[in-house]
Amino acid sequence: MNAVEDEARLIIEACQGSMTAFESLVVYYEPRIRRMLYGLTQDVQLTQDLCQETFLAAYRALPRMNGEELHFGSWLYRIALNQVRSEWRRRKHVTVLPFSSPQGSGNDWGSAPLARRFEEPGEDLLTSEEPFEDRVVMRELVQRVLAQLPAASATCLLLDAEGFTYNEIAEIQQDSLSAVRSRLSRARQAFQRIYDGLDQEGR
Repeated sequence: MNAVEDEARLIIEACQGSMTAFESLVVYYEPRIRRMLYGLTQDVQLTQDLCQETFLAAYRALPRMNGEELHFGSWLYRIALNQVRSEWRRRKHVTVLPFSSPQGSGNDWGSAPLARRFEEPGEDLLTSEEPFEDRVVMRELVQRVLAQLPAASATCLLLDAEGFTYNEIAEIQQDSLSAVRSRLSRARQAFQRIYDGLDQEGR
């Protein structure tokens, strides 16, 4: 995952209380955090609320962190996922929804329709060359597939689609590298198998 220019310096300064440095980090990471949160909830207002809570929690915690050792991106995503889990426990559910695979990822499953990007509703849904009805059906199909996966597997797939490395995903999920590799492999296979089955049923 690419980092903002001079991120190391900004992290150190933010940990030392610089609001300017923190705001620069927010400008870079906020769209990415928002995209992930929306992919997990498909709720614009909830996404906004969780995003604000994520950065507020990060800002409050920064003074206690060592800026020279902090992996800010992974740490921030972990905070965001914890916000989702807290909301999940409160509401007893969170709807996990479509995501995209990064270009050039080299994953076979990423070339299938299920890996196309779905973000917050915008003009791209209306201006896409793909028929509107097909995109709506595909969104619903992917939602049904992801809903059948364990939450940890769906989250792992989403982080992979966001461009995180295996090591970064392991750090975010606070799990071993071998466990993440195994979970991601099984999740991709399960995703494709369930997707193909539902796609055949709908034809």
